[in-house]
Amino acid sequence: MGHSSLWIFLLSLSLSHQSVTAQAEACRTVVQADIVFLVDQSWSVGQTSFSSVKDFISDIISSFQGSVMGTEGVRFGVTVFADVPRMRIALTDYSSQEEVLRAIRDLPYEGGSRRIGLALQFLVDTVFSAAISRDHAPKIAILITNGRSEDQVGIGAKAVSDNGISLFAVGVRGADESELRMMVSQPHEEHLLLGTDFSLLNTILLKLSRRVCFTASEPPRPVKTAQPVKERVVGPRDLQVSEVAHSSLRLTWTQATSDVTGYRLLVTPLSSRGHLLSLQQRQIDLKADVSTTVVTDLSPKTDYSLTVYAIYPSLIGDSATINVQTTPLPQVSNFRIIEEGLFSLRLGWTPPLGKLDGFKIFIPRSNRPGFTYEHLLPGDSSSHVIDSLEEDKKYIISIYAVYPQGPSEPVSVVGRTLKLVPVKQFLVQNATTDTVQARWASVKGATGYRLTWAASDGHIENINLGDTFNFYMIQGLNPGSEYTITINPIFGDTEGPVTTTTIKTLESSAVQTLKVSAVSTNAAVISWNSVPGATGYRLAWGPTPEFVGRDRPRQLALNASTTNYQLKNVAHDTEYVLTLYVLFGPAVGPGISATFRTSPLGYVSNFKVTSYTSTSIDVEWSPIVGATEYKLTWNTGASSPQSRYLDRSVLFHRIEDLNPQSTYTITICAVYGNSEGPEISLSQLTAAVSDSGPIQAVREVKVVDIGVNSFTVSWRKTSGSSGYRISWIPVQGGEEKSHVVSASSTTFTIKNLRESSAYKIQVSSMVGKREGSPVLVTARTLDLPKVNGFAALNTTDSSTVLNWTRVAGVSGYHLTWRHISVLDTKTEILGPGFSSYKITDLLYGRTYIFTIKPLYGEVEGPISTVYQRILGQDPLEATIRSLPVTATPRITTASISNITITQTTIRTTRHPIAVPPTKSITTKKPSVTEAKQTGITSLRLTTGSAQRSGIHSFIIHSYTDISTALPSLCKFKCGIY
Repeated sequence: MGHSSLWIFLLSLSLSHQSVTAQAEACRTVVQADIVFLVDQSWSVGQTSFSSVKDFISDIISSFQGSVMGTEGVRFGVTVFADVPRMRIALTDYSSQEEVLRAIRDLPYEGGSRRIGLALQFLVDTVFSAAISRDHAPKIAILITNGRSEDQVGIGAKAVSDNGISLFAVGVRGADESELRMMVSQPHEEHLLLGTDFSLLNTILLKLSRRVCFTASEPPRPVKTAQPVKERVVGPRDLQVSEVAHSSLRLTWTQATSDVTGYRLLVTPLSSRGHLLSLQQRQIDLKADVSTTVVTDLSPKTDYSLTVYAIYPSLIGDSATINVQTTPLPQVSNFRIIEEGLFSLRLGWTPPLGKLDGFKIFIPRSNRPGFTYEHLLPGDSSSHVIDSLEEDKKYIISIYAVYPQGPSEPVSVVGRTLKLVPVKQFLVQNATTDTVQARWASVKGATGYRLTWAASDGHIENINLGDTFNFYMIQGLNPGSEYTITINPIFGDTEGPVTTTTIKTLESSAVQTLKVSAVSTNAAVISWNSVPGATGYRLAWGPTPEFVGRDRPRQLALNASTTNYQLKNVAHDTEYVLTLYVLFGPAVGPGISATFRTSPLGYVSNFKVTSYTSTSIDVEWSPIVGATEYKLTWNTGASSPQSRYLDRSVLFHRIEDLNPQSTYTITICAVYGNSEGPEISLSQLTAAVSDSGPIQAVREVKVVDIGVNSFTVSWRKTSGSSGYRISWIPVQGGEEKSHVVSASSTTFTIKNLRESSAYKIQVSSMVGKREGSPVLVTARTLDLPKVNGFAALNTTDSSTVLNWTRVAGVSGYHLTWRHISVLDTKTEILGPGFSSYKITDLLYGRTYIFTIKPLYGEVEGPISTVYQRILGQDPLEATIRSLPVTATPRITTASISNITITQTTIRTTRHPIAVPPTKSITTKKPSVTEAKQTGITSLRLTTGSAQRSGIHSFIIHSYTDISTALPSLCKFKCGIY
C-alpha cells in the first residue's frame, strides 16, 4: 500500500514539472516587431486540432505580456489558408493583447485543400504590404501545418525571403520536412520545429517562443531590391476614337511614361481640303491619370484633328494625332404608314435621341417645285394624320427632324390611299327555320358595315355594324323562305359597293326520327336522321325520375356528320330519357326525346350437376352473352364458402377435396366487368364411400313455352328413373314449390306464376326414395302488354290531346302528367274504352312528361312515356316604338312601349354603332346576344319553334321588365325548358 502511494506521488510531481516546463518564458527584450501566424485550415486539420492550434498561438502571444503593444511596439496578426488565404486578424486591427487573444478564440474553422505557395505570396503582397509593415520593425511569420502543399511553394518562399520576412515553420505529423526546410529562413535548424501531434504542441512551445523573442529583438532582415533601370520616356500613343456622334466622341490613348503631370488635348476642325482651321481650335487640359475623355460641342458631319500632348514638370513631351469625322444629325427612324384611309394616311415614326425643336412633314409636288402638303410638328410627336387626300392615289411623304444645329436628312415613305372596294368572302350559311349566319372578311379602312336582308314578299330589314364585326346572326326569319342578303362597307360618311347573296331558311330544324337499338346491360345505340344546315348536335341522357340515383345525367356535343352514337357505361336495368338537340352555330334548335331501358344482368342458365362422387362434384352451365367471367362458390353446413373465378370460355368445373355424404350448396353468377349478376344455387349430396353409384342426372332440360303466368318445361327420359321432381322458386326470393310426375312424363307446365318475373326451375330424377342431382334452368315470364301508339296531338297554348291504341283485356288505364322540372304529378284513372284524353290548364312554353300504364285488375302493366312542349298560338301581343340610337354596345335605360309591329312591307334598320337612321325604324326580334354585342335599345322579343302556328311575344312594359323577359326567351331558344 505504501509503495503505491509513493508511485502516485512521484507521477504527479513529474506531470506538474512537465506542465511548468511547457509554459513559455516571458519576452521583455523586444521594442518593435510585426509577428504573423500563418495557420493551416485544410480538411486534414479538423475542428479539434484547430482549437489546439488557437491555444498554442495564444500561449506564444501571452509570452510578450511585458512588451509594449500597438503601433509603437509589438503587433500580432493571424492569416489562415486552405483553398485561398484569408487575413483574419490584420497587424493594424488591435492595440492590446486582450483584444488579440479574444479575436483568436473566435476564429472559425472552415476546411478545404492545402495551398501553401498561394498563402506565402499572400503574406508578402497583403499581410506585410507597404501600407501595413514598418521599416524599422522585424517582420516575423510562423507557419503551422500538418501536410504537403498542393501547389508550388518555391516562388512564394523566395518572395518571403526577398522581402526580409523571418519565416518559422511548425510541422506536425504528416508535414513534408524537406518542403518546410526549403521555405524557412536561414539557419534552417533554428527556424524549423517538428511535432508529433497538434495536442502535443506545448512540447515545442518554450523552444519556439524563445527563438521568436530573440528574432524579434534583432534588427529587421534586409529587403532585396532590384537595380534601378533607366526608364525610356514615351509620349501618349495608340489613339482610338469611339462613340462617334453628331456632336461628341470618345478619345482613348495609352498613357505616356515617366513623371507625367497631365495631358493637353487640341481639338481643331479641318477644312474641306483637310487644312487646320486654327482660329476654331480648342484646348482641353486633362489630369495625369486620365487615358480617355469625351469631347463635346462638336459640329455635325465635320472633320476634326485631335492631338494629345504629355505634360512633364519642366517641358511638354511627345504628342499623338488622329483625324475623325462626326456623324450627320440623326434622322427619324421607323418612318411608316400606320393606317390607310379613303382620303387620309396615318403616319408613325420613332424620334431620334437628343434635343429637338420639332419635325417637318411634307409631300413634294411631282411636276413642279413646292409642296402639296407641309406641316411642322412639336418635338414630342410620334404620329400624324394627313387628311383631304385623293382616293386610290400614291403619295411620297417625307419627314426630317429639326435640331438647334439645323435639320437632319429627310426620310421618305410611299403610301396609297384606299379604294372603295366591296366586302369579299361574304358567306351566309347555317340556316335554320328562323336564323342564318353571315360571315365576311374585314375590309381594310372600313369604319363599319351595313347588313341588309329582304324577304321574297318585299319585307326589308338592315343593321349597321361596327368595324370590328365580321360575323352576325340574322334572326326573326320565316321558315322555308328565300332571302336576299347584302352587305356593303362604310368609310366614314361614304358607303362602299354592295355584295349580294341569297339563302333559304329551313322548313324544319328538328330531328324527325330518333331511334334506340342494340340495347344491352350497359350500352345502347342512338340513331337519327340528318338535319340540313345543322352545325352539330347535342345529346343529353340520364335516368328517368323513377330511376334517379342509378346513374348521373350526361351530355356531349357531336359534329354535323354524325347520325348515330353508342352510349357506353350506362347502368343495367335502368330506364333512361335522352334528348337530341340540333345546333346551328351558337343557336340551339328544338329537341326530340325518347326513352329506353337497359337489360338486367342475366342469370346463368342450365346450371346442373353432371356427376358426383364421395369427394367431388362436376357442374356445367350454358354461356351467357356479355359475361366476362363466372364466379363459382360452394360450402357445406357452417363452413366458410370457397370461391373461384373462371374465364368466360369455361363452362365446366370439377369441385374436389369434398367430404363424403355431405350436402353442398353450389352457387354461380355471371360477372360483367366490375358488376356481378344474380346468383343461381343448387344443392348436391356427395356419395357415401359404399354407394353403388350415383343416380343419373336428367338431360336436355329446357323451357319450351313461356307465357305471362306460366312455363312449360321439357326433358329427356332417364333410364332407371321411377319419376321426376320439378321445383321452382322466384329468383328474387319467395316460396319454393315442387311437383313429382311419373317416369313416362317428359313435359310439365308450371302455372300461376307472376308476370315479368324470373324463376329458378330444377328437374331431378327419382329412383325410389332417392333423388338424383337436379338440373337448373332459369326463365322469365312475359311482360304484360304495354300501350302502343302513345302520342300527344292537337297541342295548343294550354292543352294537348293524348292518343293511344287500345290494349285487349285491360280493365283500365293509369294516366299521369307533370312538368319536366318538378315532381308534382297529376293522375287520372280511365276505363278500358278510352283511347284518347284531353289535358288542359297547361303552361305555355313548358315541356311535360305524360305516362300511361294498362291496368289488369290490381296489376299495372308496363309504362309508356311521351314528352311534349306546349307550343300554340300565344294570346299575348307586344307593342313597341323605336328609340334613339346609342353608340355604346350595351342596353340603355330607355323605356319601350306603344309601337305595333305589322307584317306589311317595311324597312327595318338596326344600329349597334353610332350611325343615324335615315327615317323612322321598326326593330324586329334581336336576340339577347345581339343586344349585348350591338347595343340595340329598341326590342321586340319573339319566340318560336320549328312547328309554331303563330307569333308569340313577351310584353315589356318598361325597361325593368327586360330582366324577366330575357331569361325566358333564352331558355326557350336554348331548348332547356
